[in-house]
Amino acid sequence: MHKMDVVEAIQKRRSVRHFKPDDIPDDVLERLLNAMRLAPSGANYQPWKFIVVKEKEIKSKFAAACEYETRKGNRISQSWIAEAPVVIVACELMQEGAIGYYKDEIIVITKKADLDADMKLIPGKFISTIDMDIAIAFDHLALTARAEGLGTCWVGTMYAPKVRDLFGIPENVQVQIALALGYPVEWPEPRPRKTLEQIICYDRYSE
Repeated sequence: MHKMDVVEAIQKRRSVRHFKPDDIPDDVLERLLNAMRLAPSGANYQPWKFIVVKEKEIKSKFAAACEYETRKGNRISQSWIAEAPVVIVACELMQEGAIGYYKDEIIVITKKADLDADMKLIPGKFISTIDMDIAIAFDHLALTARAEGLGTCWVGTMYAPKVRDLFGIPENVQVQIALALGYPVEWPEPRPRKTLEQIICYDRYSE
């Protein structure tokens, strides 16, 4: 059996929205979840919880909460999400995330919970790594999934209050992204990407 390395997994990863009904074996799912667990995070605080959703009725309700409307008023269904054997919902533990602020021409990094009492006393902009932390964890999962022959699709459009109620997520925990996971009916063709010349600068920014 061909074993896919990380470069090949990156090249062959696709956003999959049509899944076979086949269940994901427990040992495979555990490998994916462990890949996510091992992801780096700001100051290694690991400010996350992940809800693994398999129940069909719950997936259908979640998919309904992900329906959205375009600026022109067109309703876009995301019912395909319920087809996925597994949906993983990422929860951001806001108080446990790394947060930074500028002080005396340096950035200070601490845990948000440790800073809360002092935030009103500190002028300037605060920078959180928590969105990046979640993205890295999901990317670990997506690439490991591709190496296992599974397809994924990021779900970044959802009505958070409905999702919070559906899963019983506390008010101090934020939810804004999920990942649908399963065996694809077919692998989509690759989408266009910009060239290296269009996106890379050396030593300083250039247009």
